[in-house]
Amino acid sequence: MVWEPARRVPGGWWQGRGTGGAVVRTIVRIAGDGVGPELVAAGSRLVEATGLPVEWLDMPAGLGAYHQFGVTAPPETIEAVRRHRVALKGPFATPSGGSVRSANHYLRQQLDLYACIRPIPVDASRPILLVRENVEDMYAAIEWWAAPGVAQAVKIATRHGCERIAETAFALARRQNRKKVTLVHKANNLKLTEGLFLEVAREVSGRYPEVAFDDMLADTACSTLVLDPGAFDVILTSNTFGDLLSNLGAAVAGSLGLVGSLNSGAGVHIAEAAHGDAGHLANRRQVNPLALFESVAMLLSALGEDRRGEAVSAAILAAKKDGPTTLDLGGDATTDAVTDFVCDTVTERLAEDG
Repeated sequence: MVWEPARRVPGGWWQGRGTGGAVVRTIVRIAGDGVGPELVAAGSRLVEATGLPVEWLDMPAGLGAYHQFGVTAPPETIEAVRRHRVALKGPFATPSGGSVRSANHYLRQQLDLYACIRPIPVDASRPILLVRENVEDMYAAIEWWAAPGVAQAVKIATRHGCERIAETAFALARRQNRKKVTLVHKANNLKLTEGLFLEVAREVSGRYPEVAFDDMLADTACSTLVLDPGAFDVILTSNTFGDLLSNLGAAVAGSLGLVGSLNSGAGVHIAEAAHGDAGHLANRRQVNPLALFESVAMLLSALGEDRRGEAVSAAILAAKKDGPTTLDLGGDATTDAVTDFVCDTVTERLAEDG
């Protein structure tokens, strides 16, 4: 089946000039599955509330796309993100077992989105910054049947992959004036793969003398994140451990609906919430949009729109303190109510700043 997008916008990342001569940016929009469409609609409203001149290019991916087109990430979608370099996406539903892989796998691998950034808001004033390697480790998904009843998988770690994600973590620490990077690993058991990561992280740390470096075993890090989250500033880790730690940190913070996620490569960025598709909440207007809003703030900052990104971050803090509360946090507010509050706060803040 040949797929035709709902809206195809010509041009590249910079789309041209709109009214008043403002540069219009094209952002690929991927609704995804479950609560994805309502989250992406809320995120789109927020981007527009910042006043960023934007054209949306709607493209399909996810389990719904698989049922319609036979692939979870159509080539046209991957090419659109590669061309325009910016995307806002909802979560994807992915069956456990079987042969259908998540669209995330194809987007991250084919676009080389090697860095996943997830702020864990255990402290409202200073979230833990989790920096996760995004395309190696077990996420490379190299596995096979070695014999009947015997399945094998390969954990991947390359010096190049370890070095660039370590550089990302230390560069972010320097930029945000953070004091320490902690590598979370299992080099006590996985001597080569995790050992390589530890060795390379130590080497990279030498280039950033103002940032302290230490390391911690993954099992110890899990308990420390619960009992003493203040022990962390920046967490650097591989894909699998990062996935577990971000969800654990979200639970400590109060909800999966509070953790954003930015997947980045060489000038390509995809913003999404860190949680899954939450299919049981689909179309009920009860999903917490703050996780996706955190992702929008990171996306704006990654694109050099610091003023707009800071306004979004401030509005999220205001929403957590005085705004309507959704189901996951014990309230009964709708997605729309939270979106209204944050968008209005962003608009007011930017207007005050001139």
